Amino acid sequence: MWDDFARLRTGYLPGVDEQTLILKIAEEYGEAVQAYIGVTGQNPRKGVHGTPDDVRDELADVIITAGIALVALTGDDPAAARAHLERRLRAVTERSGV
Repeated sequence: MWDDFARLRTGYLPGVDEQTLILKIAEEYGEAVQAYIGVTGQNPRKGVHGTPDDVRDELADVIITAGIALVALTGDDPAAARAHLERRLRAVTERSGV
């Protein structure tokens, strides 16, 4: 996964600055929210539309986009990005007590 994130960063988004990569996470998050609202019909004007797969796809896009940004913030080093996430996940897990 991390090598794929790095390939997307260096092969598809090489000229995109870190700030834009981080802002892109918010855009993808917004798309996930829109998809969820569509599936649950929480917008009376639009009613129910979309599928749970649409929501899952958008959530996956959030993860992918955040992963690309993390790779960029570690000097385009997928191993460093992976290690950082693993450390952070351990810290959050330990703090939660699970």
